[in-house]
Amino acid sequence: MKLKPLQIISIILIVTLSAIGFSSCSTKRNTASARAYHNLTAHYNVYWNGMYNLQEGITYLQKNRKDNYDHVLRLYNYGDKELGKQLKSKMTRSLKKASLSIQHHSMVFNGKEQIRWVTESYLLMGKAYFYSQEYVAARRVFDFVAKKYLWLPIHYKGMLWLAKTAIEAGNPGKAEAMLNLLTSQKGTPNFPPELKNKLIMVQADFYLAKNNLTAAYPFLEKSLKICKDRDLRSRIMFIMGQINQKEGHLEKATALYQKVIKLNPPFQMAFEARLNMAMSYDSVSGNKKQIVNTLEKMARKNQYQEYLDQIYFALAGIAEKNHQDSTMVKDLMFSVSHAKNNNYQKSASSLKLADFLFESGRYITAQAYYDTAVQSLPKDYPDYDEIKRKTAVLSKMVKDLQTIHVQDSLQQLARMDTADLYVFIDKKIALYKKQMASKKEAEEIAKANKMSNVPVQNMGNSQGFSSGNRGWYFYNTAAKSRGYSEFIQRWGDRKLEDLWFISDKQMQENGGQQTIGKSETVNAGKANGKQEKDLTSRAFYLKGLPKTASDFHASDSLIMTSYYRLGDLYLEDLQDSIHALEIFTRLDKRFPMNPFRLENWYHLYKMNADLRKDSLASLYKEKILDNYPNSLYAHVISDPNYYKKLQKTRLATEKLYGRTFSAFQNQQYYRVLSYARMARIQLDGDTTLLPRFMYLEALAMGKVDVPDSLYSYLQRFIKKYPHHPLSDRSKAIIKMLQKEYGIGISKQEQEALQEKSKDTISSGPYAFDKNAPQFVMILVDRKSVQTRSLITRLGDFNHKHFVQRQLTVDKLALNKQYQLVIVGKLSIPEAQVYFKALKKDAYVFSGIDSKEYQLYIISVKNFPLFYRDKNIKGYQTFFHKYYQ
Repeated sequence: MKLKPLQIISIILIVTLSAIGFSSCSTKRNTASARAYHNLTAHYNVYWNGMYNLQEGITYLQKNRKDNYDHVLRLYNYGDKELGKQLKSKMTRSLKKASLSIQHHSMVFNGKEQIRWVTESYLLMGKAYFYSQEYVAARRVFDFVAKKYLWLPIHYKGMLWLAKTAIEAGNPGKAEAMLNLLTSQKGTPNFPPELKNKLIMVQADFYLAKNNLTAAYPFLEKSLKICKDRDLRSRIMFIMGQINQKEGHLEKATALYQKVIKLNPPFQMAFEARLNMAMSYDSVSGNKKQIVNTLEKMARKNQYQEYLDQIYFALAGIAEKNHQDSTMVKDLMFSVSHAKNNNYQKSASSLKLADFLFESGRYITAQAYYDTAVQSLPKDYPDYDEIKRKTAVLSKMVKDLQTIHVQDSLQQLARMDTADLYVFIDKKIALYKKQMASKKEAEEIAKANKMSNVPVQNMGNSQGFSSGNRGWYFYNTAAKSRGYSEFIQRWGDRKLEDLWFISDKQMQENGGQQTIGKSETVNAGKANGKQEKDLTSRAFYLKGLPKTASDFHASDSLIMTSYYRLGDLYLEDLQDSIHALEIFTRLDKRFPMNPFRLENWYHLYKMNADLRKDSLASLYKEKILDNYPNSLYAHVISDPNYYKKLQKTRLATEKLYGRTFSAFQNQQYYRVLSYARMARIQLDGDTTLLPRFMYLEALAMGKVDVPDSLYSYLQRFIKKYPHHPLSDRSKAIIKMLQKEYGIGISKQEQEALQEKSKDTISSGPYAFDKNAPQFVMILVDRKSVQTRSLITRLGDFNHKHFVQRQLTVDKLALNKQYQLVIVGKLSIPEAQVYFKALKKDAYVFSGIDSKEYQLYIISVKNFPLFYRDKNIKGYQTFFHKYYQ
């Protein structure tokens, strides 16, 4: 077959190209054809696929990243660590493609890479590490690019990405140095033109990351001029609006937010822009009606139901600027109640409301909202510790107020005529029964409604139902909202859980009860039926009423203590002298002989004097001087410089005590006695340092005189200061003197003490005490023995042979080799019986070699010493000596 000329030319061309291709596959020959071949293949066969995967990952990042609009946004958001992990699979494919490109197409001659797409593959590799948030690996790759290819424009790209990596890795010093270096090199011939614009935006992001908003703003303005991407432009304008809003330039902020909305940004940003426009409202020049209408329309739309907490917070801000306090409180309550999934907003709304209520003196309601805020407040929240302290103070206050209210109510009921009291209780019981009947009826109707799927209508005004024709309470949105608001006002926002009314739910099991928080105890086994029965009997209501004079006295004591604590909280913790004065005055008038009267009078004297109520101040001054002339308070009132003099005397005495103690250490006992006598004269009546001088004096007397003198001095010390910490030491020395010398006791008593001491035999760090409780201790090899299975078999053994003893079994790690299993507690005879029975039992140690465990008896007193020293051989010697 004769070929046509065109076919001949095609065949020749194919053969030629194939020959060129085969000759160009080598990376060892620096020819034009080889460079062209590897550039073409690296670009379209490998690099392009890697970039495609990278771009897919970036798109996924943009769709799934979340911005925290409670703070000024960053220009770039690369997501959190969890999102970085999700991106890793896509980025791994990019890494593989980049690696293939480098391995198969790199051509280095005269120290320079000849294939452009190999250098680009290194940059691709760094970006893949960067987006998967592996910043150490990314830094190494970008650093390589920046240093290896100094003659190429890509060198500057490596530097810019190195700066971005340092920003994200939290290394601002490194980032700033790199950005400054890039800025200084912008005029070089091979500096990429497109990089100049990117550099400005990275500089803006750098200062935003440092929260240096003033420095960031000029770079944001420049970025806005050069940025062409619509989404990025709207983001830049939004950030500029946030900065202006934060710095109080509200008009400019509003204008920027309006521009953001016109750019049709993503839904979340558009919503936040509208919300921030409302919060940037200026009460002087702003159009309040228009903004409020806009927010209220948003609140009614379904698409904004998820953001009602933020909308009401914004409305509260407008009300605050217009000094509409009641509206502000209402809107903040709604904000808290609608903050279901936004803990930050719930905290912010709760705190704002709590602070307002606190400043208004409405401490009880404020406490509920502080408590709500603290439950969801992150520990890095500004003033977290102060908020927590304030919450704790207010919780104490509420507790004292409740105590006063409860005790007053109980006393009031107890003083009623019996017939009137029974009538009162019967009314309560009747009301309770009515409520229970209504509740039961409502439940039955709801159940029937659920079965028939028919809405409930026109149920009248019985307890538990709404008025009018709106049906059952739970189907009446207005009634629900009103009831919810009342609940929130009293309790704050609480999680839907058992025991919601207790803020501190750290529970400790205690026998058959559970101790909840610090004060409430709930009987875990109490049945609901029993509780309902109690509530319908008079006995239930009469049970807590005071009856005898002693009961009334105990109730009064609770009230007096609560009043005094309450006044102290107002004065010291809340710095509220007005309420403190009211409480202390009430305590003095109601209980003139209260146990706190001296301190109470002094507080009343000081506060009235500060308020220049001279007659009242004089009244309480006279009370103190007449009734407590020798008290510290009387001295302070009589002599304003008394504290300074007292402090001066105290410093001199402390120096004297220092000299006395040094003399005792240096065995200068006569000097100790001399200093102690001086101190007795100077510190007459002082109970802080004088006992210490007296104790040293007794010890010194024991050194220079007979033991009887030491005994006598220590007896006097204990009699004078029975509750001082040094009394226990004194008693121990007295006991030793009785045992060794028979001082102060008979011969028979001395012999009994000596006989008793023989029961305790010392050996190294351990002491054998035949009366001490004992453990049976098993040391098991952690690598060879399944401890959990051993404990199970041990439980079976105990249940079978020692069920009456109700033994406990615990495990504890001793060191890397051994695990401890502890059985106890037992007396020595019981422990020995248990030890022998366990040693013979084949079931407990089945499958365990005798070399893999050790069995001992150890006393409760010796166990902490063994666990501290971990000296198995040392205890083994002691065990064989005293237990076998």
